[in-house]
Amino acid sequence: MHLRDYCVDKEAKTPLYLQVEEILSDLLRHEPYASGEKLPNEWEIAEELDVSRNTVRKAMYGLLNKNLIVRKKNRGTFKNTEDERIKTTLNNWYSFNEDMQRQKREFKLYEYQVERVRPPSEVRDKLDIPSNKKIIKLLRTKGYLEPEQYVESYFHPDLDLDEEEIRRLRIMKLYQFLEEKLAIKIVFSHEEISAMMPDETIRSHLPAADDRTPIIVRKMLIHDEDGNKIAYSIGYYLSSRFVFSLNISR
Repeated sequence: MHLRDYCVDKEAKTPLYLQVEEILSDLLRHEPYASGEKLPNEWEIAEELDVSRNTVRKAMYGLLNKNLIVRKKNRGTFKNTEDERIKTTLNNWYSFNEDMQRQKREFKLYEYQVERVRPPSEVRDKLDIPSNKKIIKLLRTKGYLEPEQYVESYFHPDLDLDEEEIRRLRIMKLYQFLEEKLAIKIVFSHEEISAMMPDETIRSHLPAADDRTPIIVRKMLIHDEDGNKIAYSIGYYLSSRFVFSLNISR
C-alpha cells in the first residue's frame, strides 16, 4: 500500500488531521512500512494527500502520542515495531485492563452480543450442565487499533444474571462485574493456552487474521471461593498483537 492509494474527504465532518492520522495508521499495517520502511516526510505526505503541512504534522503528533511511530535522528520516521505488540501478564484477572490503562491503550468494543443459547459440548462439559439447558452467552470483540481480541463467555445457569442487564451495560471488565453483581469472590481460574489457525468464523470477527498466521487461544474456567463454577470463556487473540507473560516464584 502507498499514499497514492488513499485520499481525504474535504467535505466530511471528520477533521482533516484525523483523516490523515487514520490513513497513516492503516499505511503502517501494510508493506513496505509494516516491515520497517521509512515513511514519506511531511512535505511528501502533504503533497500526495493535498493537505497542508500543519495538518500532516498534527496527524504525526497523534501517531507519536499513541506510540505507533518513532522518529530517528537524521534517518526519518518509522513504524514503532518495539511497542507494537500488547504485553500483558496472566497473574490475575484484572491485569489485562490495568496493563492497558498503564500502557495508555484505550480498548474499544467493536462487537457486543448477548443471547441465550444451548452451548457447545465443550462448554457443557466444563460447566457440568445438561445438553438441553440454555445459558447466557456474551460475545465481545475488542481492540486498540482494530479488532484484536474475540471472546465468547458462557455463564453457569445457576447464577442470578439478567440477560437484558448484561446487554444494556456493555461490560468491559467482566469478572469485576460478576463479583459486584453476585456478591462473590472469584479466586481460581483453570486456563489453557494454545495456538490454532483461524477458521472462517474467527476471521469474521478478527478481519486482520489471515490463513498463514496462527492465533492465540485462551480458555478460562472460573471458580468462586466456594469452588463453584462461574463461567467459561474462550478467547482468540491476534498473535501479531499480543504477548502473554507469566511470573512464577519458587
